[in-house]
Amino acid sequence: MRDHLRRLGEPAVAVISFAEPQVLRGWERHVHCGLPLYADPARAAYRAFGFGRGSFARVWLDPRVWARYARLGLRGARAPRQDTLQLGGDAVSDAEGIVRWVHHGRGPDDRPAVAQIAAVLDGLQDR
Repeated sequence: MRDHLRRLGEPAVAVISFAEPQVLRGWERHVHCGLPLYADPARAAYRAFGFGRGSFARVWLDPRVWARYARLGLRGARAPRQDTLQLGGDAVSDAEGIVRWVHHGRGPDDRPAVAQIAAVLDGLQDR
């Protein structure tokens, strides 16, 4: 995604998490995503974008979730201490701050492909 962003002239991209700031700083040191990170423990942005909560069954009975936690465990990661039922998503706004596209995650593993987000960003460049 970073390569695509450079091609578009570095549009503003940020990560918003409901994690407490100290947890988010630890994640940043581990991941090195190179994007601005914002803590939203009150989940104001999540409510504004309509990112809801998943059911226990959708989150914890999904074999993909167990597989992901197993892979993380093999790399030494600890079990999550955050709210595992909070669903996330992705949003794109234009230069004026108008939200042009939102993807509402249906589960913890539901993220749009980079190519899909890139197509949305390309569409904004064509305006």
